[in-house]
Amino acid sequence: MRSLRALVLLAVLPLSSLAAQGTRLLRQPTLSATQIAFTYGGDLWVVSRDGGDARRLTSTPAVESEPQFSPDGKWIAFTSTRSGGPAVWVVPAEGGDARRLTWSPAGERARGWTPDGRAVLFASGRVSAPTSYAKLFTIPLDGGPARQIPAYMGFRGSFAPDGKRLVVDRVDRWDVEFRSYRGGQNTPLTITDATSGAETRLPNERTMDIDPVWLGETIYFLSDRDWATNVWSYDTRTQALKQLTRFSNADVKSLGGQGSTLVFEQDGWLWTMDAAGGQPKKLTIEARGDFPWAMPHWTDVTRQIASASLGPTGKRALFEARGEIFTVPVEKGDARNLTRSPGAADRAPVWAPDGQRVAWFSDEGSGYRLLVASADALGTPRVLPIADAKFAWSPAWSPDGARIAFVDDKVRLRVMDLATGRLTTVDTGGAANDQGSMRPQWSPDSRWIAYAKSFPNQFRRIVVWGGADGARHVLTDALASAGEPVWDRNGRWLYFLASTDLGVQSGWADLGSLTRTSTNSVYVAVLRADEATPFLPESDEEAAARIIGAPTTPRPGTPTPGAPRDSALGARDSGRVAVRAPTDSTRVPSAESRVPTVRIDFDRIDRRILALPMPARDYALLVPGPAGVLFVGERVPNQPGTALHRFDMTKRRSEPFVSGVSRVSASGDGQKLMWQAGQSWVVAGTATAPRAGEGALRVSLGMPLDPTKEWKQIFDEAWRIERDFFYDPNHHGADWTAVRARYEPLLPWVRHRDDLTYVEDMMGGELSVGHSFTRGGDYPATDSSQIGALGADLVADGDRWRIARIYTSESWNPGLRAPLDAPGVKARVGDYLLAVNGVPITTRDEPWKALDGTADRQTVLRLNDRPNDDGGWNVTVVPVRSESQLRQRAWIEDNRRRVDSLSHGTLAYVWVPNTSPPAITAFDRYYFAQQDRHGAVIDERFNGGGLLDDYMVGIMLRRPVGGVSTFVPGAPNTRLPASGILGPKVLVTNELAGSGGDYFPWVFRQMGVGPLIGTRTWGGLVNASVPYPLVDGGTITAPALAVFGPSGQYIVEGEGVPPDIEVVQESQAIARGRDPQLERAVQEAMKLVETKAVLAPPRPAKIPEHARRPGGSR
Repeated sequence: MRSLRALVLLAVLPLSSLAAQGTRLLRQPTLSATQIAFTYGGDLWVVSRDGGDARRLTSTPAVESEPQFSPDGKWIAFTSTRSGGPAVWVVPAEGGDARRLTWSPAGERARGWTPDGRAVLFASGRVSAPTSYAKLFTIPLDGGPARQIPAYMGFRGSFAPDGKRLVVDRVDRWDVEFRSYRGGQNTPLTITDATSGAETRLPNERTMDIDPVWLGETIYFLSDRDWATNVWSYDTRTQALKQLTRFSNADVKSLGGQGSTLVFEQDGWLWTMDAAGGQPKKLTIEARGDFPWAMPHWTDVTRQIASASLGPTGKRALFEARGEIFTVPVEKGDARNLTRSPGAADRAPVWAPDGQRVAWFSDEGSGYRLLVASADALGTPRVLPIADAKFAWSPAWSPDGARIAFVDDKVRLRVMDLATGRLTTVDTGGAANDQGSMRPQWSPDSRWIAYAKSFPNQFRRIVVWGGADGARHVLTDALASAGEPVWDRNGRWLYFLASTDLGVQSGWADLGSLTRTSTNSVYVAVLRADEATPFLPESDEEAAARIIGAPTTPRPGTPTPGAPRDSALGARDSGRVAVRAPTDSTRVPSAESRVPTVRIDFDRIDRRILALPMPARDYALLVPGPAGVLFVGERVPNQPGTALHRFDMTKRRSEPFVSGVSRVSASGDGQKLMWQAGQSWVVAGTATAPRAGEGALRVSLGMPLDPTKEWKQIFDEAWRIERDFFYDPNHHGADWTAVRARYEPLLPWVRHRDDLTYVEDMMGGELSVGHSFTRGGDYPATDSSQIGALGADLVADGDRWRIARIYTSESWNPGLRAPLDAPGVKARVGDYLLAVNGVPITTRDEPWKALDGTADRQTVLRLNDRPNDDGGWNVTVVPVRSESQLRQRAWIEDNRRRVDSLSHGTLAYVWVPNTSPPAITAFDRYYFAQQDRHGAVIDERFNGGGLLDDYMVGIMLRRPVGGVSTFVPGAPNTRLPASGILGPKVLVTNELAGSGGDYFPWVFRQMGVGPLIGTRTWGGLVNASVPYPLVDGGTITAPALAVFGPSGQYIVEGEGVPPDIEVVQESQAIARGRDPQLERAVQEAMKLVETKAVLAPPRPAKIPEHARRPGGSR
């Protein structure tokens, strides 16, 4: 192992050699009369406007970002995660203690200052619904209530010098690095009156116009109008647009300004330029300091385990954690790091059958390879190339130790001969999801591999490969979907799961696949044609009693002692199966040292597939125990983890073994089982269910971590993932090798995980595609604020907080809890909140400051109907961690009542939150409850996406075909179809609906359901169904599934779905309590009801006389 001292030197040398050119990756600059503030390494720094040596202002584990100089240059407002979620803080520009200004649990971000420097402008989702989209507020520097800017949406903004107007960038884009994007989230910048909300839109042709800065009479902003992001200006007097910079090698980022000077980031450097135009000046800035988050250190990775397996005899366990491979003793000894490979990802380890070696896949060097090493961590691993494969999963070592099977990135099942390195391709998967579900399993004699594969009907089938001819044999037919094959250790049976009620769930991309549940049954295939069923009828019979003194001559046909028994379950005699008294020796042979020979008679094997006597359930896992024992994992509704059942072929029944488990693994001999339960690990015998506390395995995995080497590996792997899994090999025209060359030079300047995320995100943006996301990763730990929320709107009234609205759980929402609406809580609109847990509060501080630490805890509020304590009362409530669901439910119900009122009860209202399970719940709940209406307004604004809808549109396409008469006096006849709203529908869309929320309006229009009203959707239908894990816990997506239409053209990506009738939400109308989009939707739907009403067929006036007799008599 390399010493930590050597690792430190390696980390320092690259920066020292690059210091002459200045520090790069300086971000988010802001300008005062004399200084520039910026972020680097997760902290705030200041430097002279001419560059030079920078001075650090903050040093915390948090991400400090988005600094904003006050107009007088004395203060810097910024966003910090030091208390958990983002909040707005201020710090003196000359240094000192930072002070928190905002306290809402919704999260807030610093955006600027009022021109007089008395208040900070910030963005927050604190009052938004149905999602927490951003609005703009100001909050006084010296304390006091926040004031909302009357803009419907506002993610960024900048005040005009007079303070009466501000320029607003409305939308928090889902992916600001989405290059060449022209979808609905490219909204125009708007000049908004700070008092009335009156708006003027700047010219925009669906370009990305962001980061506005208002200096004098000119608005400066960043725009990609020339397909690269540059600095532009807009003269508010002449309405003239002007391009100020013309960079083409890298986009301009993070614009700031003061007086007549602009500052911005480009290609990792900071630049200044005269606001009137001229050549930008690149600054040389040195940001020197201690960066503890980039220094080599020892770390505990026990909670970062990615895979686990028990050794062949259950003496040691094998773990993968944070790109390293460990073995851990079950009883005696210490944990052992087999890899010790900083800067490499070592994954998917597997034991050799003899326990003396371990194999795994590693990207150390260039690309993935198979490594085989001694289990004692001594010696150099043997490296085995995997040819043209770029990634590999599911390694399985043959029991004879000679070969390893695995699945590669091209979904090929391959076998490597370890002696020669020769690769054999066994099969290729039939669908993308086979990549992680083929799961090859070797037979006990190493002659066969069983696996599952998708077929054209989208069902999976069990396939067996091998034998003398090396052929593939499909065991199961096309009428059931099968998977999870495992061999019994006696070599005579193959177990697997299969479902015959999978139905619509086979259409994995369809929303309708979530409308039903399916079950699996456990099956066993009897492999030999001359093998009796393991479930022969049983009958207890009395053995012949021996008369004392009588001779002991055996009955004819009785085996003599020591004679070999039939190895099958049940006796075979001249082709007849006899009923025999069961004994263990006739059921399952005892374990023997010799390897059983596996013979498979494929002829009519489908007639030898039997269901185990277990009820059909949601089984998801099979693990073979000792011969004749199978462990079956079941997903139980509303219970964590998996419930494990032990099925005994001798007893022909299953028994509960353990519940709440994950990552189950059996030892090679089947005598021990290991599983994870929460954060604990257990190793226990397989014979009986373990007692509580039995078999606890102490797992403590520590390793030396060099962040700079790990960050390089993450960057390399992220680049390879996009190279190898992006749906277009041409990468939308981007030269992917050149892209790497463009961003790799930034790596020596990465000093915090947030820096790396930024570089990854920019690199992914070069694909010009949605769903290219990088998330998570190992950020330094910070405090976790536990701010409670009361589910109420609180407004400042003098120096007290008054309740303006109490959010309730409405009706039929058992999952919602409204703290002030609980029975027995005396709280009303108009009451004043005077104290929290005995501590008086005033409007000098935000009310949530007093509620810090109260989430989910009993809290005493002091209330009164007047702004003093006389006559006040105490109530005990339990604040919630977030009130967003309460606000969302109120928004839905307010809209439903609005539509009901405007349409005089004619129209239904249904909001579709996404295209995931909540969408089905919401649609079914509201759509069918209003099926007595003559039409419907379907609202998909803020649709967060998911799957591709077939279910809702399919329901809405129903048309009347007849009816059923009723015998109930006065009751209406039943129409056919009997459920649904059969009249006209309209769909409301907006820019914050995307992905599945793009496809829904597209298919709504494609199928002719009705018109679209509102604004253009996001524009992302090249989906990434797999978030690829990175070694530090982060993930990255490679969009691999592109949606195309019936004409053979890709649809929607980068453009969104335009409405048939565009209606923009004007801020003034919203401030007056109106909803222009919903109002127009009602108008259009009512027109359709009047002109294209859908009526159920009338009941026939005459009932036919069916009675007949011969000769025509009745």
